[in-house]
Amino acid sequence: MLRNYSIRTILSAGITAALLDMSGAIIVYVFLLKLTSIQRILQTVAAGALGKAAYGESWATALAGLAFHTIIALCFAAVYYVIYPLWSKVFPNKWLAGAVYGCVVWAIMNIAVLPLVTGKPFHFQTDQFFFYSIGLIIFMVGIPISLITSKGRSTPGTSGRFI
Repeated sequence: MLRNYSIRTILSAGITAALLDMSGAIIVYVFLLKLTSIQRILQTVAAGALGKAAYGESWATALAGLAFHTIIALCFAAVYYVIYPLWSKVFPNKWLAGAVYGCVVWAIMNIAVLPLVTGKPFHFQTDQFFFYSIGLIIFMVGIPISLITSKGRSTPGTSGRFI
């Protein structure tokens, strides 16, 4: 059974990563590049589970997309929490650990999850969107999860234990 500090750390890391990542995507793709809308970004996330029905006029599917996005971020935070004892030995610098974990998250999402959900095969391109997407994941997901987990795992009284 997870202890309270474990749950708090995972929730804190996952929710922070979800909010930062979604905020970053909205800033880049909606406001800077003017490629889409906030509703469409969130509906695209929901489309992974709901299919084309997610692209209706309703904000309900957009909110479902936000929920799915948060659940995915919580899963990545939980995985990092579990692998942290080994990961921190391989990458003792928590900033580097987060950057590398961000690359791992990007690879899992783009090479495995998105092709399974969309039915479209992964196609690697080093265009501006690659740099936007991997940069957002590194700085808005990987590094925050690493920093929050590192702090949560080193809090006095937790002994760094998982259970």
